[in-house]
Formats: sequence, structure tokens, C-alpha cells
Amino acid sequence: MKNVIDKYYTYIRPYRFLYGWAKDAHDRRQSSMRAKEWEAKGFVGAKLDICGGRNPFKPDEFLNVDIVPFPRVDLVFDVRKQFPFNDGVIAEIISIATLEHLRKPHVLHMLREFFRVLQPGGVLRVSTPDIEAIARGVLRGDDPDTINQHLFGKYKSTDTEDYDVHRWMYTAPQMIQTQHEIGFENAERIPMDIGMHDAEYTYLIRARKPL
Repeated sequence: MKNVIDKYYTYIRPYRFLYGWAKDAHDRRQSSMRAKEWEAKGFVGAKLDICGGRNPFKPDEFLNVDIVPFPRVDLVFDVRKQFPFNDGVIAEIISIATLEHLRKPHVLHMLREFFRVLQPGGVLRVSTPDIEAIARGVLRGDDPDTINQHLFGKYKSTDTEDYDVHRWMYTAPQMIQTQHEIGFENAERIPMDIGMHDAEYTYLIRARKPL
């Protein structure tokens, strides 16, 4: 099959956009179906991936929530406002590389919304850049491109999107303290086992909503 594609690639190449269009359309249909199925159940027991964007975390298990309607996003809403869920219905929430893109008041709002919508005993996992580790990297003389990306966000020349920029970061102890103040219990830093970001400059914290 590969030899056939290679042989006719010159003729196929101008039509590659059709594959991208078809895949995006398929992804949107799948996401819409998932969202409708969970909406019919009042989202009771659903798991949320906060702002998974183009690369959602375990899409067969988690609903991808985002402010931008990418093809693989299941639910589109502004996470800086009240979440469209009743209290205590969500089983689990994971937030990977999202909170650092928001101002402190919006970060606090999101953490409070996480607490509100989670079921008693529900699990929250938050992964965000570790500003202490970044500072240590600066002092060690680590690669400046890597340091700058973790500190300021991913800049893409003139194509940098507003949502790519970093605006606020907690140290791990501050994040744990803030979660406890909101009402979570057993907040603790755990090994970076999600395999999506540099463990040297990023932390992962797990907490639970009390029963």
C-alpha cells in the first residue's frame, strides 16, 4: 500500500486538505455525540479534561472542555465563568497546562468551580509549570529557550495566540494551600505520570472533595 501511495503522491498531494476536512468533521460529530449523551444524563459521573484543545487527555474517558471550538472539543464554554453543570455531579477533573494561562482571579474562580461541580469524593488533578523549578533552572543556566517557554508560554512568532501566553503561576505549596482553603482535602504533589509535559519544570497535584 505504501508503495502505491508513494507512486501516486504527486497526484494525491493537492487533495490532502480533503483528508483534514473529513477528519475534523468526523471528530466534531464524535464530540457532539459524546456531549449529548452525557447531557442527557445530567453529566452525573462524567470526567472533565479542562482545555484539552487539539490534544485531549484520554478522549474516550474524559469530556474535553475548552473555550475554543477545536474539532476534538466536546463542550465549548468560557471556563472563566460559571460552569454549565449542577453542583456535585462530576466524578473527576484533570487540568493540564491550563491554569497558568489565566490571571489569578480566574484561577481561583476555576478552582472553586472544580470544587462545586465535583461529586463528594471526586478527584482533581492539576498540572501546571513549577515556578520554583523554573527559577532553579535559570540559576543553573539551563537552556534559555526551554526556560522561556515554561515561564512565558509558547510563542509562535507572529502567530502566537492570546491563549498561549502565561499569566500567573503558583508554587506547588501555594497550590496545595489554596486547594485546602477552598475545601479540598489530601492535596499533595504526586509523580508526573500523565506523560504530556516536562516533569523537571512542571508539577502534578492531586486532591479530593470531602465525602
